[in-house]
Amino acid sequence: MNRIMKIFKQQQAKEQTEKGQSIVLIALMMVAIIAFVGIAIDVGFIFARGSQLQSAIDSAALAGVVELSGWTAGNTTLEDNAVTKSAQFLNANNMPISVTTSLNTPGNMVVENTPLGAVQYAITVTWPVETFFLKVIGFREPIDLTRSATAAVFSLADIYVSRRVEDGVLSTSNQAVFGPSICVNFGDPFSPWNSPFAPNEYTYQYRILVPATYPENILRVELFDPDSINTSGNDHDIVRSFTAINNGMPPLANKDCGPDGGSSNRKQPCLLRTDEKNLVTGSPFLDLDQINPYWFVRVDENRGVGDGNGNGSCGEPSTYTARYNTRTEYMLYYFRQNADGTIERVDLVSYEGQTGDGIRDTGDHNTDMMWVSPGADVSFGYDYDPNPTGPDVPANAIQIDSFEIDLTQDVPGIVRDLSTNARYIYMDVTTLSGSSENGFEIWAGPNTYVDTVPSDVNERNLHVLNQPGSHSSKGATVFGMGNLPMNSNYADPSDINPVDIPLLYVGPEMIGQNIEITMFDSDSQARPPVIFFFDSIAFTPADGTALGYDPAKTDWAMAFGVSGVPDPDGQTGRCVPGSCAAAWPSNAAAGWVTPAYQIEVPGNLNNCDYNNPNMFDCTPFYGGILTARYIGGPNDTYGWQIRIEGQPYLVK
Repeated sequence: MNRIMKIFKQQQAKEQTEKGQSIVLIALMMVAIIAFVGIAIDVGFIFARGSQLQSAIDSAALAGVVELSGWTAGNTTLEDNAVTKSAQFLNANNMPISVTTSLNTPGNMVVENTPLGAVQYAITVTWPVETFFLKVIGFREPIDLTRSATAAVFSLADIYVSRRVEDGVLSTSNQAVFGPSICVNFGDPFSPWNSPFAPNEYTYQYRILVPATYPENILRVELFDPDSINTSGNDHDIVRSFTAINNGMPPLANKDCGPDGGSSNRKQPCLLRTDEKNLVTGSPFLDLDQINPYWFVRVDENRGVGDGNGNGSCGEPSTYTARYNTRTEYMLYYFRQNADGTIERVDLVSYEGQTGDGIRDTGDHNTDMMWVSPGADVSFGYDYDPNPTGPDVPANAIQIDSFEIDLTQDVPGIVRDLSTNARYIYMDVTTLSGSSENGFEIWAGPNTYVDTVPSDVNERNLHVLNQPGSHSSKGATVFGMGNLPMNSNYADPSDINPVDIPLLYVGPEMIGQNIEITMFDSDSQARPPVIFFFDSIAFTPADGTALGYDPAKTDWAMAFGVSGVPDPDGQTGRCVPGSCAAAWPSNAAAGWVTPAYQIEVPGNLNNCDYNNPNMFDCTPFYGGILTARYIGGPNDTYGWQIRIEGQPYLVK
């Protein structure tokens, strides 16, 4: 019995000892639990701060990128504006001052142009977040939360390259660029290497819309007169259109450069008057597009002095000097979407124009006053084949060997517009050498016309005018991206009739948005006013009046440069067409992004109730082509620059 009691007492003592150990273990476990809870609270707090910081920087990036519309590399003014706006939005989202100032850390703000032409704005900020319980286990310093956001805005406007972009008729204007070795005073603000607006090499960008309804597999891209070589002849027999003949004009006439239009000096353009414009200014008062106003002889301008190697002189030779001619590169490319979602530029083919100086090349491509498709089996159109044994105008092969693109094979993975399923082919135009003006034009469409439509510019003009619908792009449309180098084809100072220039299509979703339009170097006897109107809204011109249109018969228009009347956007002190030599029409400048003509898209849907037939103060806008109307100078080279308030979007 004593032995049993002894064992029982030993067991009780053991239990008492274990009870004491449990208290210690429980105490230790409580410390651990509290530590884990503290860590969880701190980690949750950090995650919450991170989410708050990401939301703040997303809004800051979207706000800042809006300030970068029209940005080009080196424009620190717009970059500073963007950072200031981003800082304001960070502050508005209750971010501490340390977050705002971290924007100024080198590398925390990056601005660049994307391959597709958008301005991309990336910012990074850091928030030192204090912890609570983590300090107990040794985390004495704040936890640095770093977040980034990238936003973009697309503000380049698609500008129609021509009023006859559909049928390829050359009439009131063409494209024109100068060589890098001249100054900007001749009308090209960007190509000269010493340009104050875009120093060093510059590229004009175009894109060709291929709509989902385009019916062909082949897209033939044609260039008119891509080289800057001028013919020497001045005496020409011209042929008049059927419309002119049917209105009593003789079918043939002999014309001379100089007395009948243009200059007899080979270095200057020559557009001969066909006299068909009399049918527009007088009875039967036809539309300009119904007649053939000019017979094209020369469109290039021979410019430059000295060695022609980048001196930027504004001079010109007394007579035609081939060594000043400009060599121009035309590069076709597209954008491919890769499997990982990235967008990649793919160069397809290029043509490097000739100068005809006998040193850099011989000028034997015979492109002068011709529409050609470099590298194509049939480079020229109907009834013109100077070299029947091979390509007449050789292209530089990259992915393909000609300016005829097989849309089913040559552009795999091409990026499509998500809303319209349209595709785009792009073209870069860059002057490589020389100092002269190179006038050219671009058309794109099916290759089904090579056996029926002439290559010669004057024969083609007559062919299309005499047989309407015989040469169609089938919806393919060529646009300049943001900047368009133009040459007015008013052949004589006596031409005082304004020309309507279609600029861009504006959709109904843009009601109330702002469009910025600028003209560079509008001189050479051009005349104000410049009138902007939409082809879809009632507009009645009144040529010869100060305003230029009849306000009683016009629902919407904006006229700039009217003598004695403030411009409708409130800007004062602008130069007007005819007095803007080597200048943007503005009284203030910030880099080369100057205050432009401010065009607010009309319409007000605030009070529209389409279920109520008695709507008041409702002004819908159904979309239309914004058109400029003014009197261009004879052979005046100038530039359009158009930008739109693009909607910002987050990239990442």
